Amino acid sequence: MTTADRERTRRTREALVDGGLLVLPPGDSGVPQLIERSWRRCVGEAVPVAPDVTRYREPADLAPILCRAAEPVLARLRDSLADVPVAMVLADPAGRIVVRHADVRRQRSLMDRANAAEGFDFSERSIGTNGLGTVLVERRPMLVRGPEHYNPLLENLTCAGTPIVEPGTGRMLGSFALACSARDVHPLMAVLAGDIGRQIEMRVAEEGGERRRLLVDAYLRVDRTGAGALVIDQDTVLANGAGLAHTGPELHAVLWQFLLEHGGPGIRRLRVPLVDGPHDAVVERIGDGAHTAYCVRLLPARRRRAVPAGPAPAGRPLHVAPDVDRALVTALGLGERVAIAGGPGSGKAHTARRVLDRLGAGDPMVLDADHGPPNWDGAHAALRSGRGVLLRRLQRLPDPALWQVRRLAETPGPLVLTLDPAAAPDRVTGLVGQVATTVPLPVLARCREHVPALVREVLAGLDGPAAATTFTPAAWEMLIARHWPGDVAELAGTVVALARRARGGPIGPADLPAELRGSRSPAGLLAAAERDAITDALRAAGGNRSRAAQALGIGRTTLYRKIREFGLD
Repeated sequence: MTTADRERTRRTREALVDGGLLVLPPGDSGVPQLIERSWRRCVGEAVPVAPDVTRYREPADLAPILCRAAEPVLARLRDSLADVPVAMVLADPAGRIVVRHADVRRQRSLMDRANAAEGFDFSERSIGTNGLGTVLVERRPMLVRGPEHYNPLLENLTCAGTPIVEPGTGRMLGSFALACSARDVHPLMAVLAGDIGRQIEMRVAEEGGERRRLLVDAYLRVDRTGAGALVIDQDTVLANGAGLAHTGPELHAVLWQFLLEHGGPGIRRLRVPLVDGPHDAVVERIGDGAHTAYCVRLLPARRRRAVPAGPAPAGRPLHVAPDVDRALVTALGLGERVAIAGGPGSGKAHTARRVLDRLGAGDPMVLDADHGPPNWDGAHAALRSGRGVLLRRLQRLPDPALWQVRRLAETPGPLVLTLDPAAAPDRVTGLVGQVATTVPLPVLARCREHVPALVREVLAGLDGPAAATTFTPAAWEMLIARHWPGDVAELAGTVVALARRARGGPIGPADLPAELRGSRSPAGLLAAAERDAITDALRAAGGNRSRAAQALGIGRTTLYRKIREFGLD
Protein backbone atom coordinates (compact mmCIF):
# COMPACT_ATOMS: atom_id res chain seq x y z
CA MET A 1 0.00 0.00 0.00
CA THR A 2 1.58 3.28 -1.14
CA THR A 3 1.58 6.46 0.92
CA ALA A 4 -1.12 7.90 -1.34
CA ASP A 5 -3.24 4.75 -0.94
CA ARG A 6 -2.86 4.93 2.84
CA GLU A 7 -3.94 8.57 2.94
CA ARG A 8 -6.90 7.97 0.62
CA THR A 9 -8.06 5.00 2.72
CA ARG A 10 -7.73 7.04 5.91
CA ARG A 11 -9.82 9.90 4.48
CA THR A 12 -12.46 7.44 3.25
CA ARG A 13 -12.70 5.81 6.67
CA GLU A 14 -13.00 9.14 8.44
CA ALA A 15 -15.71 10.27 6.01
CA LEU A 16 -17.68 7.08 6.60
CA VAL A 17 -17.41 7.44 10.37
CA ASP A 18 -18.60 11.06 10.09
CA GLY A 19 -21.59 9.92 8.05
CA GLY A 20 -20.43 11.30 4.71
CA LEU A 21 -20.37 7.95 2.88
CA LEU A 22 -23.42 6.34 4.43
CA VAL A 23 -25.49 7.57 1.49
CA LEU A 24 -23.27 5.77 -1.06
CA PRO A 25 -24.28 2.29 -2.27
CA PRO A 26 -22.04 -0.44 -0.82
CA GLY A 27 -18.93 -0.94 -2.92
CA ASP A 28 -18.63 2.67 -4.13
CA SER A 29 -16.25 3.86 -1.42
CA GLY A 30 -13.05 2.75 -3.19
CA VAL A 31 -11.92 0.33 -0.43
CA PRO A 32 -12.20 -3.50 -0.47
CA GLN A 33 -15.80 -4.63 -0.06
CA LEU A 34 -15.11 -6.70 3.08
CA ILE A 35 -13.42 -3.72 4.75
CA GLU A 36 -16.23 -1.31 3.81
CA ARG A 37 -18.84 -3.77 5.07
CA SER A 38 -17.02 -4.05 8.39
CA TRP A 39 -16.74 -0.24 8.67
CA ARG A 40 -20.48 0.11 8.08
CA ARG A 41 -21.19 -2.48 10.79
CA CYS A 42 -18.97 -0.59 13.21
CA VAL A 43 -20.75 2.69 12.51
CA GLY A 44 -24.16 1.03 12.84
CA GLU A 45 -23.21 -0.52 16.20
CA ALA A 46 -21.65 2.74 17.48
CA VAL A 47 -18.21 1.16 17.98
CA PRO A 48 -15.94 3.92 19.37
CA VAL A 49 -13.31 5.01 16.86
CA ALA A 50 -10.62 5.49 19.50
CA PRO A 51 -11.79 3.93 22.79
CA ASP A 52 -9.98 5.12 25.90
CA VAL A 53 -9.78 1.55 27.23
CA THR A 54 -9.68 -1.81 25.44
CA ARG A 55 -11.74 -4.35 27.36
CA TYR A 56 -9.58 -6.85 29.22
CA ARG A 57 -10.06 -10.19 30.93
CA GLU A 58 -7.51 -12.43 32.62
CA PRO A 59 -6.49 -14.92 29.92
CA ALA A 60 -6.33 -18.02 32.15
CA ASP A 61 -8.70 -20.86 31.22
CA LEU A 62 -9.84 -19.19 27.99
CA ALA A 63 -10.50 -21.48 24.99
CA PRO A 64 -8.61 -24.54 26.34
CA ILE A 65 -9.41 -26.74 23.31
CA LEU A 66 -8.14 -24.09 20.87
CA CYS A 67 -4.99 -23.43 22.90
CA ARG A 68 -4.12 -27.12 23.24
CA ALA A 69 -4.51 -27.66 19.50
CA ALA A 70 -2.55 -24.53 18.56
CA GLU A 71 0.37 -24.98 20.97
CA PRO A 72 2.54 -27.43 18.91
CA VAL A 73 1.69 -25.67 15.62
CA LEU A 74 2.71 -22.25 16.95
CA ALA A 75 5.84 -23.70 18.58
CA ARG A 76 7.10 -24.91 15.18
CA LEU A 77 6.24 -21.59 13.54
CA ARG A 78 7.89 -19.65 16.33
CA ASP A 79 11.21 -21.37 15.66
CA SER A 80 10.93 -20.55 11.95
CA LEU A 81 10.07 -16.88 12.56
CA ALA A 82 12.45 -16.29 15.48
CA ASP A 83 14.22 -13.33 13.81
CA VAL A 84 11.30 -12.05 11.71
CA PRO A 85 9.39 -8.95 12.95
CA VAL A 86 6.00 -10.60 12.86
CA ALA A 87 3.63 -11.53 15.70
CA MET A 88 1.44 -14.63 15.94
CA VAL A 89 -1.91 -13.97 17.61
CA LEU A 90 -4.66 -16.42 18.57
CA ALA A 91 -8.13 -15.30 19.69
CA ASP A 92 -11.12 -17.16 21.15
CA PRO A 93 -14.61 -17.14 19.55
CA ALA A 94 -15.44 -13.86 21.30
CA GLY A 95 -12.34 -12.14 19.86
CA ARG A 96 -10.38 -12.22 23.12
CA ILE A 97 -6.63 -12.72 22.54
CA VAL A 98 -5.51 -15.93 24.27
CA VAL A 99 -1.99 -16.36 22.84
CA ARG A 100 0.51 -13.86 21.45
CA HIS A 101 4.08 -14.54 20.38
CA ALA A 102 6.28 -11.61 19.28
CA ASP A 103 9.94 -12.48 19.70
CA VAL A 104 11.43 -9.43 17.96
CA ARG A 105 11.51 -6.50 20.35
CA ARG A 106 10.45 -3.94 17.74
CA GLN A 107 7.35 -5.93 16.85
CA ARG A 108 6.54 -6.63 20.50
CA SER A 109 6.61 -2.90 21.30
CA LEU A 110 4.36 -2.19 18.32
CA MET A 111 1.84 -4.77 19.52
CA ASP A 112 1.95 -3.49 23.10
CA ARG A 113 1.18 0.07 21.98
CA ALA A 114 -1.92 -1.29 20.22
CA ASN A 115 -2.97 -3.32 23.31
CA ALA A 116 -2.63 -6.45 21.17
CA ALA A 117 -1.74 -8.82 24.00
CA GLU A 118 -3.23 -11.74 25.92
CA GLY A 119 -6.54 -10.93 27.56
CA PHE A 120 -7.52 -7.90 25.43
CA ASP A 121 -10.80 -7.93 23.52
CA PHE A 122 -10.20 -7.59 19.77
CA SER A 123 -13.74 -8.39 18.71
CA GLU A 124 -15.17 -6.13 16.03
CA ARG A 125 -17.70 -4.72 18.52
CA SER A 126 -14.88 -3.74 20.86
CA ILE A 127 -12.18 -2.29 18.64
CA GLY A 128 -13.64 -2.23 15.13
CA THR A 129 -12.27 -3.69 11.90
CA ASN A 130 -9.21 -5.88 12.56
CA GLY A 131 -7.65 -9.17 11.47
CA LEU A 132 -8.93 -11.17 14.47
CA GLY A 133 -12.43 -9.89 15.22
CA THR A 134 -13.62 -9.20 11.68
CA VAL A 135 -12.73 -12.67 10.39
CA LEU A 136 -14.93 -14.09 13.17
CA VAL A 137 -17.85 -12.08 11.77
CA GLU A 138 -17.13 -12.75 8.09
CA ARG A 139 -16.04 -16.39 8.69
CA ARG A 140 -13.37 -16.07 5.98
CA PRO A 141 -9.66 -15.11 5.71
CA MET A 142 -8.91 -11.40 5.47
CA LEU A 143 -5.97 -9.05 5.06
CA VAL A 144 -6.44 -5.77 6.95
CA ARG A 145 -3.81 -3.21 5.99
CA GLY A 146 -2.80 -0.14 7.98
CA PRO A 147 -5.57 2.49 7.79
CA GLU A 148 -8.13 -0.16 6.81
CA HIS A 149 -8.33 -0.76 10.55
CA TYR A 150 -11.29 1.10 12.04
CA ASN A 151 -9.29 2.16 15.09
CA PRO A 152 -6.41 4.61 14.34
CA LEU A 153 -4.45 2.90 17.15
CA LEU A 154 -3.95 -0.05 14.76
CA GLU A 155 -2.96 2.00 11.69
CA ASN A 156 0.70 0.97 11.92
CA LEU A 157 -0.19 -2.74 11.73
CA THR A 158 -1.10 -5.05 8.89
CA CYS A 159 -2.84 -8.28 9.90
CA ALA A 160 -3.55 -11.42 7.91
CA GLY A 161 -6.27 -13.34 9.75
CA THR A 162 -8.15 -16.57 9.26
CA PRO A 163 -11.05 -18.17 11.18
CA ILE A 164 -10.57 -21.51 12.94
CA VAL A 165 -13.61 -23.78 12.88
CA GLU A 166 -14.22 -27.23 14.30
CA PRO A 167 -14.06 -29.79 11.49
CA GLY A 168 -17.33 -31.62 10.98
CA THR A 169 -19.51 -29.23 12.99
CA GLY A 170 -18.43 -25.84 11.61
CA ARG A 171 -18.47 -24.44 15.16
CA MET A 172 -16.35 -21.30 15.41
CA LEU A 173 -13.39 -21.93 17.72
CA GLY A 174 -11.52 -18.67 17.26
CA SER A 175 -9.21 -16.90 14.83
CA PHE A 176 -5.48 -16.72 14.05
CA ALA A 177 -3.56 -13.78 12.63
CA LEU A 178 -0.05 -12.81 11.62
CA ALA A 179 0.61 -9.16 12.41
CA CYS A 180 3.51 -6.96 11.39
CA SER A 181 4.40 -3.33 10.82
CA ALA A 182 2.67 -1.85 7.79
CA ARG A 183 6.09 -1.43 6.13
CA ASP A 184 7.14 -5.06 6.70
CA VAL A 185 4.27 -6.72 4.82
CA HIS A 186 5.14 -9.87 2.86
CA PRO A 187 2.89 -11.01 0.00
CA LEU A 188 2.76 -14.56 1.44
CA MET A 189 1.46 -13.47 4.86
CA ALA A 190 -2.16 -14.26 4.06
CA VAL A 191 -1.22 -17.66 2.58
CA LEU A 192 0.87 -18.57 5.62
CA ALA A 193 -1.83 -17.46 8.08
CA GLY A 194 -4.41 -19.60 6.27
CA ASP A 195 -2.09 -22.62 6.31
CA ILE A 196 -1.48 -22.24 10.07
CA GLY A 197 -5.23 -22.04 10.66
CA ARG A 198 -5.82 -25.29 8.78
CA GLN A 199 -3.04 -27.01 10.77
CA ILE A 200 -4.71 -25.97 14.02
CA GLU A 201 -8.05 -27.30 12.73
CA MET A 202 -6.38 -30.64 11.92
CA ARG A 203 -5.08 -30.82 15.50
CA VAL A 204 -8.58 -30.08 16.80
CA ALA A 205 -9.95 -32.90 14.65
CA GLU A 206 -7.31 -35.36 15.93
CA GLU A 207 -8.01 -34.51 19.56
CA GLY A 208 -11.76 -34.49 18.97
CA GLY A 209 -11.60 -37.95 17.42
CA GLU A 210 -9.94 -39.43 20.49
CA ARG A 211 -12.27 -37.56 22.82
CA ARG A 212 -15.38 -38.65 20.94
CA ARG A 213 -14.23 -42.28 20.92
CA LEU A 214 -13.81 -42.11 24.69
CA LEU A 215 -17.27 -40.55 25.10
CA VAL A 216 -19.05 -43.02 22.83
CA ASP A 217 -17.40 -46.04 24.45
CA ALA A 218 -18.42 -44.79 27.89
CA TYR A 219 -21.95 -44.05 26.72
CA LEU A 220 -22.44 -47.50 25.20
CA ARG A 221 -21.22 -49.10 28.42
CA VAL A 222 -23.47 -47.13 30.74
CA ASP A 223 -26.50 -47.28 28.42
CA ARG A 224 -26.62 -51.09 28.72
CA THR A 225 -27.82 -50.72 32.31
CA GLY A 226 -31.24 -49.55 31.08
CA ALA A 227 -31.37 -46.69 33.63
CA GLY A 228 -31.26 -43.00 32.84
CA ALA A 229 -27.69 -42.31 31.75
CA LEU A 230 -25.59 -39.26 30.90
CA VAL A 231 -21.98 -39.02 29.73
CA ILE A 232 -20.38 -35.58 29.91
CA ASP A 233 -17.03 -33.97 29.20
CA GLN A 234 -15.98 -30.32 29.02
CA ASP A 235 -17.84 -29.75 25.73
CA THR A 236 -20.46 -32.47 25.21
CA VAL A 237 -23.35 -34.27 26.91
CA LEU A 238 -24.65 -37.63 25.63
CA ALA A 239 -27.93 -38.94 27.07
CA ASN A 240 -30.08 -42.01 26.48
CA GLY A 241 -33.88 -41.88 26.23
CA ALA A 242 -34.45 -41.96 29.99
CA GLY A 243 -31.73 -39.36 30.56
CA LEU A 244 -33.11 -36.89 28.00
CA ALA A 245 -35.98 -36.01 30.34
CA HIS A 246 -33.46 -34.34 32.65
CA THR A 247 -31.56 -32.29 30.04
CA GLY A 248 -31.79 -28.74 28.74
CA PRO A 249 -29.54 -25.97 27.38
CA GLU A 250 -28.29 -25.13 30.88
CA LEU A 251 -27.47 -28.71 31.91
CA HIS A 252 -23.83 -28.77 30.84
CA ALA A 253 -22.94 -25.56 32.68
CA VAL A 254 -24.49 -26.84 35.92
CA LEU A 255 -23.44 -30.49 35.86
CA TRP A 256 -19.88 -30.16 34.53
CA GLN A 257 -18.79 -27.66 37.19
CA PHE A 258 -20.39 -29.80 39.91
CA LEU A 259 -18.62 -32.96 38.74
CA LEU A 260 -15.26 -31.20 38.51
CA GLU A 261 -15.58 -30.22 42.17
CA HIS A 262 -17.21 -33.36 43.56
CA GLY A 263 -16.63 -36.18 41.04
CA GLY A 264 -13.18 -37.28 42.12
CA PRO A 265 -11.50 -40.47 40.91
CA GLY A 266 -13.21 -43.86 40.78
CA ILE A 267 -16.90 -44.51 41.36
CA ARG A 268 -19.01 -42.71 43.93
CA ARG A 269 -22.63 -42.01 44.77
CA LEU A 270 -23.63 -38.34 44.51
CA ARG A 271 -26.74 -36.20 44.41
CA VAL A 272 -26.21 -34.40 41.11
CA PRO A 273 -27.93 -31.20 39.91
CA LEU A 274 -30.01 -31.66 36.74
CA VAL A 275 -32.41 -29.37 34.91
CA ASP A 276 -35.45 -30.70 36.79
CA GLY A 277 -33.74 -30.73 40.20
CA PRO A 278 -31.20 -32.85 42.09
CA HIS A 279 -31.10 -36.62 41.49
CA ASP A 280 -29.24 -39.49 43.14
CA ALA A 281 -26.72 -41.03 40.77
CA VAL A 282 -23.67 -43.27 40.54
CA VAL A 283 -20.85 -41.21 39.03
CA GLU A 284 -17.69 -42.64 37.47
CA ARG A 285 -14.78 -40.57 36.21
CA ILE A 286 -13.11 -41.86 33.06
CA GLY A 287 -10.02 -40.56 31.33
CA ASP A 288 -7.78 -37.83 32.66
CA GLY A 289 -6.43 -34.41 31.83
CA ALA A 290 -7.75 -33.07 28.53
CA HIS A 291 -9.84 -36.23 28.02
CA THR A 292 -11.61 -36.30 31.40
CA ALA A 293 -15.27 -37.35 31.23
CA TYR A 294 -17.90 -38.59 33.67
CA CYS A 295 -20.51 -41.33 33.39
CA VAL A 296 -23.66 -40.50 35.37
CA ARG A 297 -26.13 -43.34 35.97
CA LEU A 298 -29.35 -42.05 37.54
CA LEU A 299 -30.86 -44.03 40.41
CA PRO A 300 -34.60 -44.47 41.10
CA ALA A 301 -36.13 -41.62 43.11
CA ARG A 302 -36.10 -42.19 46.86
CA ARG A 303 -39.28 -42.28 48.88
CA ARG A 304 -39.25 -39.39 51.34
CA ARG A 305 -40.73 -39.35 54.81
CA ALA A 306 -44.15 -37.72 54.76
CA VAL A 307 -44.32 -34.15 56.04
CA PRO A 308 -46.50 -33.80 59.18
CA ALA A 309 -50.04 -32.55 58.67
CA GLY A 310 -50.37 -28.83 58.04
CA PRO A 311 -50.63 -26.50 55.08
CA ALA A 312 -50.73 -28.57 51.91
CA PRO A 313 -47.42 -28.40 50.01
CA ALA A 314 -49.27 -27.93 46.71
CA GLY A 315 -48.37 -25.45 44.00
CA ARG A 316 -44.95 -24.01 43.28
CA PRO A 317 -42.07 -24.62 45.72
CA LEU A 318 -41.38 -22.08 48.42
CA HIS A 319 -37.73 -21.93 47.31
CA VAL A 320 -35.74 -23.29 44.37
CA ALA A 321 -33.23 -24.98 46.71
CA PRO A 322 -34.85 -28.33 47.65
CA ASP A 323 -33.30 -28.35 51.14
CA VAL A 324 -34.66 -24.88 51.89
CA ASP A 325 -38.07 -25.81 50.50
CA ARG A 326 -38.23 -28.95 52.66
CA ALA A 327 -37.20 -27.00 55.77
CA LEU A 328 -39.92 -24.42 55.18
CA VAL A 329 -42.63 -26.98 54.43
CA THR A 330 -41.68 -29.00 57.51
CA ALA A 331 -41.77 -25.92 59.77
CA LEU A 332 -45.15 -24.85 58.41
CA GLY A 333 -46.46 -28.37 58.75
CA LEU A 334 -45.58 -28.30 62.45
CA GLY A 335 -47.31 -24.93 62.88
CA GLU A 336 -44.04 -23.11 63.66
CA ARG A 337 -43.24 -19.47 63.07
CA VAL A 338 -40.59 -19.03 60.36
CA ALA A 339 -37.64 -16.60 60.32
CA ILE A 340 -35.85 -16.43 56.97
CA ALA A 341 -32.17 -15.57 57.30
CA GLY A 342 -29.71 -14.45 54.64
CA GLY A 343 -27.44 -11.69 53.44
CA PRO A 344 -28.43 -8.64 51.39
CA GLY A 345 -30.01 -9.60 48.08
CA SER A 346 -30.47 -13.27 48.95
CA GLY A 347 -34.22 -13.20 48.30
CA LYS A 348 -35.51 -13.19 51.89
CA ALA A 349 -38.52 -10.94 51.21
CA HIS A 350 -39.48 -12.89 48.08
CA THR A 351 -39.35 -16.20 49.94
CA ALA A 352 -41.24 -14.73 52.91
CA ARG A 353 -44.08 -13.60 50.64
CA ARG A 354 -44.32 -17.09 49.21
CA VAL A 355 -44.56 -18.52 52.72
CA LEU A 356 -47.30 -16.04 53.63
CA ASP A 357 -49.11 -16.86 50.40
CA ARG A 358 -48.95 -20.56 51.30
CA LEU A 359 -50.46 -19.66 54.69
CA GLY A 360 -53.32 -17.89 52.93
CA ALA A 361 -52.29 -14.43 54.10
CA GLY A 362 -53.13 -12.66 50.84
CA ASP A 363 -51.68 -9.14 50.75
CA PRO A 364 -49.62 -8.99 53.99
CA MET A 365 -48.82 -5.93 56.03
CA VAL A 366 -45.09 -5.16 55.77
CA LEU A 367 -43.16 -3.75 58.73
CA ASP A 368 -39.63 -2.67 57.75
CA ALA A 369 -37.18 -1.72 60.49
CA ASP A 370 -35.46 0.60 57.98
CA HIS A 371 -38.61 2.70 57.53
CA GLY A 372 -39.17 4.20 60.94
CA PRO A 373 -40.92 2.82 64.07
CA PRO A 374 -43.20 -0.12 63.10
CA ASN A 375 -46.97 0.15 63.54
CA TRP A 376 -47.25 -2.58 66.15
CA ASP A 377 -50.96 -2.05 66.83
CA GLY A 378 -51.74 -2.31 63.13
CA ALA A 379 -49.65 -5.49 62.92
CA HIS A 380 -51.60 -7.15 65.76
CA ALA A 381 -54.86 -6.24 64.01
CA ALA A 382 -53.59 -7.62 60.68
CA LEU A 383 -52.65 -10.94 62.31
CA ARG A 384 -56.01 -11.30 64.04
CA SER A 385 -57.82 -10.57 60.76
CA GLY A 386 -55.76 -13.22 58.91
CA ARG A 387 -54.17 -10.66 56.60
CA GLY A 388 -50.66 -11.64 57.70
CA VAL A 389 -47.52 -9.67 58.60
CA LEU A 390 -44.01 -9.60 57.15
CA LEU A 391 -41.49 -8.15 59.63
CA ARG A 392 -38.30 -7.27 57.73
CA ARG A 393 -34.71 -6.49 58.78
CA LEU A 394 -35.01 -7.53 62.41
CA GLN A 395 -31.28 -6.83 62.89
CA ARG A 396 -32.03 -3.08 62.58
CA LEU A 397 -34.59 -2.94 65.42
CA PRO A 398 -33.51 -1.03 68.55
CA ASP A 399 -33.46 -2.90 71.86
CA PRO A 400 -36.67 -1.30 73.23
CA ALA A 401 -38.64 -2.72 70.29
CA LEU A 402 -37.60 -6.36 70.77
CA TRP A 403 -40.32 -7.05 73.34
CA GLN A 404 -42.84 -5.98 70.69
CA VAL A 405 -41.53 -8.74 68.42
CA ARG A 406 -42.12 -11.29 71.17
CA ARG A 407 -45.67 -9.98 71.68
CA LEU A 408 -46.34 -10.10 67.95
CA ALA A 409 -45.10 -13.70 67.73
CA GLU A 410 -47.58 -14.66 70.48
CA THR A 411 -50.53 -13.27 68.49
CA PRO A 412 -52.26 -15.91 66.34
CA GLY A 413 -52.04 -15.31 62.58
CA PRO A 414 -49.65 -15.61 59.61
CA LEU A 415 -46.31 -14.00 60.56
CA VAL A 416 -42.89 -14.32 58.89
CA LEU A 417 -39.67 -12.65 60.04
CA THR A 418 -36.51 -11.87 58.02
CA LEU A 419 -33.02 -10.92 59.19
CA ASP A 420 -29.38 -10.80 58.14
CA PRO A 421 -27.66 -12.97 60.79
CA ALA A 422 -24.20 -11.61 59.93
CA ALA A 423 -25.34 -8.10 60.91
CA ALA A 424 -27.67 -9.07 63.78
CA PRO A 425 -26.63 -8.59 67.43
CA ASP A 426 -26.72 -11.65 69.67
CA ARG A 427 -29.82 -10.37 71.45
CA VAL A 428 -31.74 -10.36 68.15
CA THR A 429 -30.63 -13.82 67.04
CA GLY A 430 -31.36 -15.10 70.55
CA LEU A 431 -34.90 -13.71 70.46
CA VAL A 432 -35.53 -15.12 66.97
CA GLY A 433 -34.38 -18.54 68.14
CA GLN A 434 -36.99 -18.40 70.92
CA VAL A 435 -40.01 -17.39 68.81
CA ALA A 436 -39.39 -18.94 65.38
CA THR A 437 -37.59 -21.62 63.38
CA THR A 438 -34.75 -20.02 61.43
CA VAL A 439 -34.33 -21.17 57.83
CA PRO A 440 -31.10 -19.86 56.25
CA LEU A 441 -31.00 -19.09 52.53
CA PRO A 442 -27.90 -20.21 50.62
CA VAL A 443 -25.50 -17.70 49.07
CA LEU A 444 -25.90 -17.96 45.31
CA ALA A 445 -22.14 -18.09 44.73
CA ARG A 446 -22.03 -21.36 46.74
CA CYS A 447 -24.92 -23.05 44.92
CA ARG A 448 -24.76 -21.91 41.33
CA GLU A 449 -26.67 -25.04 40.31
CA HIS A 450 -29.80 -23.10 41.36
CA VAL A 451 -29.19 -20.34 38.79
CA PRO A 452 -31.29 -21.97 36.01
CA ALA A 453 -34.31 -22.46 38.29
CA LEU A 454 -34.05 -18.87 39.53
CA VAL A 455 -33.79 -17.54 35.98
CA ARG A 456 -36.87 -19.52 34.90
CA GLU A 457 -38.74 -18.21 37.94
CA VAL A 458 -37.88 -14.61 37.09
CA LEU A 459 -38.92 -15.07 33.45
CA ALA A 460 -42.21 -16.67 34.51
CA GLY A 461 -43.05 -13.52 36.47
CA LEU A 462 -42.66 -11.21 33.46
CA ASP A 463 -45.45 -10.05 31.17
CA GLY A 464 -45.62 -10.06 27.39
CA PRO A 465 -42.94 -11.33 25.00
CA ALA A 466 -40.17 -10.99 27.60
CA ALA A 467 -41.50 -14.07 29.43
CA ALA A 468 -40.60 -16.26 26.42
CA THR A 469 -36.94 -15.20 26.42
CA THR A 470 -34.41 -18.04 26.18
CA PHE A 471 -30.66 -18.33 26.75
CA THR A 472 -28.20 -20.18 24.51
CA PRO A 473 -25.98 -22.87 26.11
CA ALA A 474 -22.97 -20.53 25.92
CA ALA A 475 -24.94 -17.79 27.71
CA TRP A 476 -25.96 -20.29 30.41
CA GLU A 477 -22.27 -21.09 30.92
CA MET A 478 -21.56 -17.42 31.63
CA LEU A 479 -24.60 -16.93 33.88
CA ILE A 480 -23.59 -19.89 36.00
CA ALA A 481 -19.91 -18.95 36.07
CA ARG A 482 -20.72 -15.50 37.50
CA HIS A 483 -20.08 -15.11 41.25
CA TRP A 484 -23.11 -12.80 41.65
CA PRO A 485 -21.75 -10.58 44.44
CA GLY A 486 -25.22 -8.99 44.64
CA ASP A 487 -26.73 -12.47 45.17
CA VAL A 488 -30.25 -13.33 43.93
CA ALA A 489 -31.26 -9.67 43.63
CA GLU A 490 -28.45 -9.00 41.16
CA LEU A 491 -29.32 -12.10 39.13
CA ALA A 492 -33.01 -11.17 39.00
CA GLY A 493 -32.29 -7.58 37.96
CA THR A 494 -29.90 -8.75 35.23
CA VAL A 495 -32.37 -11.29 33.84
CA VAL A 496 -35.24 -8.79 33.78
CA ALA A 497 -33.13 -6.21 31.91
CA LEU A 498 -31.92 -8.80 29.38
CA ALA A 499 -35.41 -10.23 28.83
CA ARG A 500 -36.94 -6.81 28.19
CA ARG A 501 -34.32 -6.08 25.55
CA ALA A 502 -34.60 -9.52 23.93
CA ARG A 503 -38.46 -9.44 23.87
CA GLY A 504 -38.80 -13.19 23.65
CA GLY A 505 -35.77 -13.88 21.48
CA PRO A 506 -32.68 -15.93 22.37
CA ILE A 507 -29.90 -14.34 24.43
CA GLY A 508 -26.33 -15.25 23.49
CA PRO A 509 -22.96 -14.35 25.03
CA ALA A 510 -22.68 -11.13 23.01
CA ASP A 511 -25.94 -9.88 24.54
CA LEU A 512 -24.69 -10.25 28.12
CA PRO A 513 -23.17 -7.36 30.09
CA ALA A 514 -19.38 -7.09 30.06
CA GLU A 515 -19.10 -8.23 33.68
CA LEU A 516 -20.78 -11.54 32.78
CA ARG A 517 -18.68 -12.11 29.68
CA GLY A 518 -15.64 -11.70 31.91
CA SER A 519 -16.85 -14.10 34.65
CA ARG A 520 -14.60 -16.92 35.75
CA SER A 521 -15.39 -19.70 38.15
CA PRO A 522 -13.06 -20.26 41.08
CA ALA A 523 -10.48 -22.93 40.23
CA GLY A 524 -11.74 -25.72 42.45
CA LEU A 525 -12.90 -26.12 46.00
CA LEU A 526 -9.96 -24.34 47.66
CA ALA A 527 -10.44 -21.14 45.66
CA ALA A 528 -14.20 -21.33 46.16
CA ALA A 529 -13.72 -21.61 49.94
CA GLU A 530 -11.30 -18.65 49.87
CA ARG A 531 -13.80 -16.54 47.96
CA ASP A 532 -16.61 -17.46 50.34
CA ALA A 533 -14.45 -16.51 53.35
CA ILE A 534 -13.70 -13.10 51.81
CA THR A 535 -17.38 -12.55 50.98
CA ASP A 536 -18.43 -13.41 54.53
CA ALA A 537 -15.75 -11.16 56.04
CA LEU A 538 -16.76 -8.21 53.86
CA ARG A 539 -20.43 -8.70 54.73
CA ALA A 540 -19.68 -8.97 58.47
CA ALA A 541 -17.57 -5.80 58.26
CA GLY A 542 -20.35 -3.92 56.47
CA GLY A 543 -18.15 -3.54 53.40
CA ASN A 544 -15.23 -2.01 55.34
CA ARG A 545 -12.21 -3.57 53.64
CA SER A 546 -9.72 -2.69 56.36
CA ARG A 547 -11.79 -4.48 59.02
CA ALA A 548 -12.38 -7.42 56.68
CA ALA A 549 -8.64 -7.76 56.01
CA GLN A 550 -7.93 -7.67 59.75
CA ALA A 551 -10.57 -10.35 60.42
CA LEU A 552 -9.07 -12.56 57.71
CA GLY A 553 -5.53 -12.04 58.93
CA ILE A 554 -4.25 -10.71 55.59
CA GLY A 555 -2.98 -7.35 54.37
CA ARG A 556 -5.24 -4.82 52.68
CA THR A 557 -3.26 -5.06 49.44
CA THR A 558 -3.78 -8.83 49.38
CA LEU A 559 -7.48 -8.37 50.05
CA TYR A 560 -7.84 -5.83 47.21
CA ARG A 561 -6.09 -8.25 44.84
CA LYS A 562 -8.37 -11.10 45.90
CA ILE A 563 -11.46 -8.91 45.48
CA ARG A 564 -10.46 -8.20 41.88
CA GLU A 565 -9.50 -11.84 41.26
CA PHE A 566 -12.86 -13.17 42.43
CA GLY A 567 -14.95 -10.43 40.81
CA LEU A 568 -16.21 -8.98 44.12
CA ASP A 569 -15.81 -5.30 43.18
